Amino acid sequence: MNHRTAIAVTAFIGLLHCTAYCQELPERVAPSKSDSIRSGNLASISLDKFLNTYLWNGNAIVNAAMDQYSLSLRESFTSTVIRTEQIRITDQQRLDVSLMRKLSDKLQVVGQATSFIVSDNRSIGISNVSSNGFYGGVEYRPISALAITPLIGVRLENQVDQPDRGVSYLLNLASDDLEYEGYHTQLAGRWQYDNLAPRTVENRNLSVTAVKYFFEETRNKLVVNYYRNRRDFYSPADSTVRQQFQVANNIEARSEDAFSVVDSLDYNVGEKLLLTFQGNVYNRDIDRETRYRTYSAGTQAPNTTIGELRIGGGMQLRYRDRKKADAVVEFTFQERDENHRLQPDDSLPNVTNLTRLEERKNNQSRRTSLASAIAYQVSRSNLISVSGSVNLLRYDTPSTENDDDRDELWYIVNLTTIHTINQYLTLRLSADANLTHLVYLASTRSADNTWNRILRLSPRVEYVPSGAFRTVNTFEVLANYTAYDFEYPSSPVRSYAFRQFGVIDSSGIDLTRKFGIEFFAQLRFYERGELRWDAFTERPLNYFEDRTYTGALRYRLNTSLLFSLGIRFFSQARFGYSGSERVLEQYTRSIGPVTSIGWVVATRSELSLHGWYEYQTQTGVSARGITNMTMLLTLHI
Repeated sequence: MNHRTAIAVTAFIGLLHCTAYCQELPERVAPSKSDSIRSGNLASISLDKFLNTYLWNGNAIVNAAMDQYSLSLRESFTSTVIRTEQIRITDQQRLDVSLMRKLSDKLQVVGQATSFIVSDNRSIGISNVSSNGFYGGVEYRPISALAITPLIGVRLENQVDQPDRGVSYLLNLASDDLEYEGYHTQLAGRWQYDNLAPRTVENRNLSVTAVKYFFEETRNKLVVNYYRNRRDFYSPADSTVRQQFQVANNIEARSEDAFSVVDSLDYNVGEKLLLTFQGNVYNRDIDRETRYRTYSAGTQAPNTTIGELRIGGGMQLRYRDRKKADAVVEFTFQERDENHRLQPDDSLPNVTNLTRLEERKNNQSRRTSLASAIAYQVSRSNLISVSGSVNLLRYDTPSTENDDDRDELWYIVNLTTIHTINQYLTLRLSADANLTHLVYLASTRSADNTWNRILRLSPRVEYVPSGAFRTVNTFEVLANYTAYDFEYPSSPVRSYAFRQFGVIDSSGIDLTRKFGIEFFAQLRFYERGELRWDAFTERPLNYFEDRTYTGALRYRLNTSLLFSLGIRFFSQARFGYSGSERVLEQYTRSIGPVTSIGWVVATRSELSLHGWYEYQTQTGVSARGITNMTMLLTLHI
């Protein structure tokens, strides 16, 4: 804990120093015309402390160019410390650096370094790993819009205290908009191969996008993707493997190959109508292998392959009238097939049983969806929108030993209206219904057939009588009913009901140009009970009352410094039932001050601090005090 706090504080002071230095630099040295700093450069460090958990985050993005040199840097660091009887510390760091020197318009020398480190003091599995790579090569541009970058280097990795190193090859491919006979094409690809004998790491991906524009919004777009990823991991070898193969660790390999094609056609039917057709194919294979196998020991899983094939398509019709209405109707269909199988292995015992176990996982699914939405401007001050969808999933398992075959049907409807009464008052009303029916086809699972019905009504009032005062009030009524299809008076009651009523008030008022008051209140009353849907009767089980109040006084010293100080109160009362009477079972209360500081340290740097103290009391538990804090420093370089 102490060394990480020291590191974080040092980094924090360093960032503050950098902030001051960066602001003084323009006054001391005028940058030359050849120097340029690209937009988007930033550095940030944050701390979140909640209860006994500390979370540090540091990020940096730098893109710079000067004369013939250009630099790109991406850094991310996360540290989590959990203070319990045994302090748990987890760190994760990722760094990518690229330095280029331009030799000509078509050729650049490239140097790259990558680093990924994870450490955990619990030492569970492969929780402590590191991977570092160093590369050199060139970037070649046969044309200005296409870059080909071959690199060679060395990669150093460490898993379960087992160091590996070997030659690493990289090939990157990237293009801007390539145009040929009206076709706009973009390419992006990467190939990486690490020979870390006895392990192998391989990654390949290629993406090709081609767009052909015809007239107005009529176009055809084709996207082709290919992906392969192979990773080898060490795992502790059992005694049989150690004795037979003379190795301390076994090697588990996971490789994934995927290929997809998506084609969409947009066609202008008329001035306000756009028709879209879309089709897609996706195929993926996942192989899992164990290098050293001793099936007789009965402790290893067999090598398996999972194949997935998805084919789908859809059609959408969109109507757009910018003055009055916007409507869309969409139909989609997706079919998916998942196949599990054993890899050929002559030494595998009980092949028949293992094959049957894998086949039991096979499944096929078909999803059909019909959705529609319309927004209509009734008048300048009234808008109404209606949306709804019907979705059917059919899930089948070919194996007679798997009884998970089921159909799922969803109905979703939303109605929203917005009424602008005048320039100060706006009313919004939203109503939702979400209905789901789950039906298992096998008689052995039919007792789990359910209907889930969620109904919600949420009015909202926004009142802004002046620039100095604003209040937003939201009300919500929610009902959630889950009922089983087959319930009898003699059977145990499993259906349940959940009802909730909530109110949220968020208000703010500026007393002067520097002083203001913020107020937030949230009330939630909810009840859970057993339900008899046929008779629509309920036996309540629990009732809760949650209350949250926050009030704060804010003071703006100047345009760059804002202070806020207030108090927060939270309480929850939990009731049980004795007959029809509520009985208080547990009461929790938390109260304490809250404060925050927002400081624009310099023109392109901000610091924010937010802290709160809670004094908690709870039925049957000793009172305690808890300090929490959040800090974020951001530098836009």
